[in-house]
Amino acid sequence: QTGDRGSEHRILTVARLTAKKGVPTVLQAVGMLRTRGLLVRHTLIGDGEDRSRILALIRRLGLEKTTCWLGTLPHEEVLQHYRKASVFVLGCEVAANGDRDGIPNVLMESMAMGVPVVATRVSAIPELVEHEKTGLLVAPRNPQQLADAVARILTDRSLRAHIIENGRQVVRQHFDNRQLIGSLAAIYREHIPELRGAES
Repeated sequence: QTGDRGSEHRILTVARLTAKKGVPTVLQAVGMLRTRGLLVRHTLIGDGEDRSRILALIRRLGLEKTTCWLGTLPHEEVLQHYRKASVFVLGCEVAANGDRDGIPNVLMESMAMGVPVVATRVSAIPELVEHEKTGLLVAPRNPQQLADAVARILTDRSLRAHIIENGRQVVRQHFDNRQLIGSLAAIYREHIPELRGAES
């Protein structure tokens, strides 16, 4: 689903509710987008130790009708949400205890399925998400930059098409099908025709 189709934009975040995922930054950015008058619906999938803090922040930001928290879902249900999404947003940061992500699988899944990604310049993420080529990158803990990037990818049709195509190419070129297992491999085969039947 393209982000500029119709009046409502669907933002998707799939993340464990833990400090290194930066979900509060995503929620603040969603609030800013709504304040700007952009009609957005945000789906948050995942659970974790920060659940109470995240749900309290949704209420504090007045996002109860904008952000829908679904908890943990079976992977096939998660895929259905990818298929409806206009953009995938993740706000990873380095936690106070030094915990950080490598390259989250959800970013690869999004790119494989043709959902443009907005993420942060943390750890190894820029190895997969190259700014303005395979996604948009912003500084961590900066909801203003994140909101700007999401708005841009939702409204700039040529940039959006460019990022979607390049994202799929990166998946095709750098993530060998034989190294993928289970449902992730199935996603790549389903959404990247060149990989169908490529296993030997």
